[in-house]
Amino acid sequence: MLKKRILYISLTGMTEPLGRSQVLEYLFDLSKENEYYLISFERDSDLKNLDDIKELIKDYNITWEYFIYSNKYGIFSTISQIFQVMLLGLRIVRKNKIDIIHARSFIPATMGFIIKKFTNAKLLFDIRGFAIDEKIDTKRLNKNSFLAKTLKKLDNYLYQKSDHVVTLTHKAKEILAKNLNIKKEKITVIPTCANDEIFKTMPIKEIQDFKLELNYDLESKIIIHTGTVSGWYDFDKEVQVVKELMEKDSNINFLILNKNEQEFINNTISKYKLSKEKIKIMSSDFNSMYKYLNIADYSIFFIKPSYSKEASAPTKFAENVICHLPSITNSNVGDMEYYINEYNVGFLVDLNNINLDEITSRILNKSKQQFDKNNFENLFYTHFDKNMAVKKYQNIYESI
Repeated sequence: MLKKRILYISLTGMTEPLGRSQVLEYLFDLSKENEYYLISFERDSDLKNLDDIKELIKDYNITWEYFIYSNKYGIFSTISQIFQVMLLGLRIVRKNKIDIIHARSFIPATMGFIIKKFTNAKLLFDIRGFAIDEKIDTKRLNKNSFLAKTLKKLDNYLYQKSDHVVTLTHKAKEILAKNLNIKKEKITVIPTCANDEIFKTMPIKEIQDFKLELNYDLESKIIIHTGTVSGWYDFDKEVQVVKELMEKDSNINFLILNKNEQEFINNTISKYKLSKEKIKIMSSDFNSMYKYLNIADYSIFFIKPSYSKEASAPTKFAENVICHLPSITNSNVGDMEYYINEYNVGFLVDLNNINLDEITSRILNKSKQQFDKNNFENLFYTHFDKNMAVKKYQNIYESI
């Protein structure tokens, strides 16, 4: 007998790579013991993947309904979508006697809280970061405006009134406990995890064959950036580091896996006068991503530090770790300092005081092969294993 009936609400689309890796990967396992009714927001650009997702979920206890995400009219679009989901959610909760509303991020939690008020369902607020603070940090909201203050009060209220809260970082847990006086036992830390059946290490022969397939020499050293390069990412500083590495070592190549930002990437590369012969801009499907991580020597990703980023956990870091790929990343983001320093799986950069000569010399003086593989394994299976995350979610469901 299935243990719980759960309404899962996600702003992230299931047709997006993030929805595939950070929602469905968990629900596939969790749906073995629970019955899910999933509502998501899909982007126009990803609708071509709808049939693939329907095929993926057909053998699981997951009933999926979706809306097409729109931000055309700003806050009015958001209000309209909240209203539509609330009506659908209320029907689902009442018809199926839902036990728990699992709300992934602030807006779904707002919807979930309103539905909770009219039903007996419990609310799990699965935060993906400090949502309102992110908008303030990016200047999309004026900190002193009426709207920002109202949304911040609502955010804090949701933390208080939710039956349980999931955070991505231990830093976020400490902040919520200290600033809002939320009991620590009501907060569970589950960072973004990876599936070790999809992300895995490859034998040397396969690595060599794939490098040759991509027209790299076997002695080529590859620095990789995966995913978006704009928004929270400081791609300019990444390019500066890569340029310095290229000037010191002619075998360095820059591989960028990105689908929709080629113009931005090329403009940045041109601005810093990088050799385009040493740069590849490609894309990869989710299931092939591990191959690119295996041929790389380092993964580079710089995230602009801010208060809101204390609650962030980059998905790509977990994927790097299970592929034994050292990361070149920056401090003052989530728990990254702890992971890098405690397990010695990469290099930390202070973006506010970056010394290109010093950091690139450190990188070039330590090859990928000199990192202890056991450190990557210990870090992954202690913090980033998807199976560990599934157990934690199941424990939360049963406790509330």
